[in-house]
Amino acid sequence: MKYPLKKTVIIGLGGSVIFPDEIDGKLLAQWVSLVKKYSKKYRFVIVVGGGKLARRYQEAANKVRPITTREGDWLGIEATKANAKLVQTAFGSLADKKIIDSHTSIKKLTKPITIACGWTPGWSTDYIAGVLADVYDAGVTIMAGKPAYIFDKNPDVYKTAKKFTTVSWKEYKKIIPKQWTPGANVPIDPVCTKFCEKKRISVIVIDGKNIKNLDNLFSGKEFEGTLVE
Repeated sequence: MKYPLKKTVIIGLGGSVIFPDEIDGKLLAQWVSLVKKYSKKYRFVIVVGGGKLARRYQEAANKVRPITTREGDWLGIEATKANAKLVQTAFGSLADKKIIDSHTSIKKLTKPITIACGWTPGWSTDYIAGVLADVYDAGVTIMAGKPAYIFDKNPDVYKTAKKFTTVSWKEYKKIIPKQWTPGANVPIDPVCTKFCEKKRISVIVIDGKNIKNLDNLFSGKEFEGTLVE
């Protein structure tokens, strides 16, 4: 599959890529090199997820007392901010110094790379990537996370799981939960799904750790992944 990207490229960089169990500095360096390679061709907006750091905070708090969904969301947001700062720092002067951390901080893109993090409870970084794709007229959001494809059921549990290279929003909604919960591990969460379907924004689900495959996507070559539209 090939996909013609516009000038502005929105990426939802899954926290599971940057912070799977511990910070993956080697992979972060590969990501920085890849994006730098295309920084004259595209303007990148990278929305960074919370990953294991967010889940560790949420699990630790729950061991002290049962926390609310809103409290869990706030912990996750703070984790995305820490991860976003790490990614911004890794890009150095190529990245805008201002991290987009709320709707009011959306600004004209003046640098090759702009980093964003979580905003507010109930809004995942998936959803924020969708919103920014709409704001900057990107037409598509690239969800670079753990799964290489969307499957009809969990491939880690079911050997008969069917992978999709293309799937409609209507069919995708049948696969995922109807409600968003903090730390939910799905390719595209329900809130983002509803927004992107309404705004007619496509989503590419791709393995965030497969640098060669991401290179193929950015260069206009055949790549592996799932297109949802």
